[in-house]
Amino acid sequence: MRSARPVILMGVLLVLLVGYSARSLWEPYLYATQSDAGEAPLPGKNSVSGLKIARDSTGRWMATFEYFYTGEPSGAVLNIDQLREGASAGAPGAPVQLTGYAGRAERGAHRSAVEINRPSGMAAETTKSIAVHMRGRGMALLAASEQVAQRIDWPEYSAWILEREIAQGGPEAALNRAVGMIDTGSESSLNDAKHLLERLIAKDARYAPAYIELARVAMKSNWGPEGLHQAETLLASALQLQPESANAKILLGYVYAHQGRYKPAESLMSDAVKSGTNNLWVWSNWGELLAMQGKIEPAIQKYREGLARPRSDAPNDRARLDAYRHLLALLERRKEFAGMEELHKRRAEEFGPGSCYSAEYSRFVLQQRGDSTAAIALARDAVEGKCRDQPARTALGLAYYVAWANATDSQRGEALNQARVFLPAGPRVLYLLAGSERTVGAAKQLVAAGEAIDQKDNYKLNALAYALQDRDYASARRLLQLGSRTDTTITEGEFPVALTPVMSGDIEGVRVMQKSGVDYSKLRYQGRTAIDEARRTGNRRMLEALDPKANSL
Repeated sequence: MRSARPVILMGVLLVLLVGYSARSLWEPYLYATQSDAGEAPLPGKNSVSGLKIARDSTGRWMATFEYFYTGEPSGAVLNIDQLREGASAGAPGAPVQLTGYAGRAERGAHRSAVEINRPSGMAAETTKSIAVHMRGRGMALLAASEQVAQRIDWPEYSAWILEREIAQGGPEAALNRAVGMIDTGSESSLNDAKHLLERLIAKDARYAPAYIELARVAMKSNWGPEGLHQAETLLASALQLQPESANAKILLGYVYAHQGRYKPAESLMSDAVKSGTNNLWVWSNWGELLAMQGKIEPAIQKYREGLARPRSDAPNDRARLDAYRHLLALLERRKEFAGMEELHKRRAEEFGPGSCYSAEYSRFVLQQRGDSTAAIALARDAVEGKCRDQPARTALGLAYYVAWANATDSQRGEALNQARVFLPAGPRVLYLLAGSERTVGAAKQLVAAGEAIDQKDNYKLNALAYALQDRDYASARRLLQLGSRTDTTITEGEFPVALTPVMSGDIEGVRVMQKSGVDYSKLRYQGRTAIDEARRTGNRRMLEALDPKANSL
């Protein structure tokens, strides 16, 4: 039975958090119980006067007023009430809300200024009047008050919170929060970032950094010609406000690159570097720009230039990781495995042993060197460290399967048990083990031990289907060598797995299937051949791949 202690602790923390957030409601009661006993009341009468409501320079609604407190009733406090529009003080449903606390009343004459908080509730609210009350013990005795008519149209709660963040932390703090939302990349976080940035611009239309981040939102939420054009126009606004903004130039260069405007893109990158910017995205984006033009060696050099610079902050860390990812892909295309291992090792060290990059390094060591011992150590560090998600567990499971395949009889059972814990056997295991000549032997042994090569998972997909979906032709060939059949039916539609590349328009996949013996003129599904389907859809290139003799549709 699990201990209830964590649940209890979470409950206590939740109660404390809710209680603290409602401090303005309970704090007056606390102070109101404190007594001024022992001191004679001052001559005169308790009063609240001169109440004025206005917004300060940060946009907060403030109440300023004067008061006189004789000392009686004892323990008096000052607070602010709001009357909602459409309600009266005597109406049910608590139309009056305490939304500001000015502290304990001090004897004598004083002047005070208190922020007026938004009434509770998520929807938009409207206040029609504000009152300041001096109340005695237990909030029951009203000693003095003043009320003025004041209309305040409160926005929705989320919008009000954003406005407070801008007011309290300044535009830079709000911008940094928006950057974090954009990097998260989910639809909801992008929408939240967009609203926050729009409010920043509404407060200061000349705040150029907000336009730059809105350009990122445009691309992330609407990738393609339309989103790129929107980003271009937003960046033009940023550069109009700050012509020398290196960040705007770097991002606009990225936009130009993806619009095929390589020459102006490179000019912008060059300008940004000359400005002495410390934004590492200039090197990563420049590398991508060169790679898009087939200039692989210069691209590699740009990525290395970025990685040669020291780590600094979160945005630059993201640029570093982007450079690592692209550089690893380029080196893999060139089969420069020694260089890849150096990068994997360096990245894992930079971002901490036990990070998810240790898990990626583990997969590389396993697939390129077949070193299951080193792979297990790296993957276990990740699983027990900062990366407990599935990729790390997958890396550890694969390493144990390979260790099992290479182990002596006395060690095999333990290794296989560990493998099954972290990565239960199934089509994905067979597919992943077929991903390298160093690991395919483990897949072969699993098949020999009784694992069916064409077994299907809950999605009715087998290992070969996953390889063809990923266009991993080397793995597909190895699975075919292990005995995978091309006529195995997959998915709820029960179509032959050999039709997968046809249905996805993958001509190279079709050729792999043909070399394994598939005759698409004879392979039928629902009474039609693949060639019939290509004719029906008008896919000339696919028709020619399926039937080299075809010269017309």
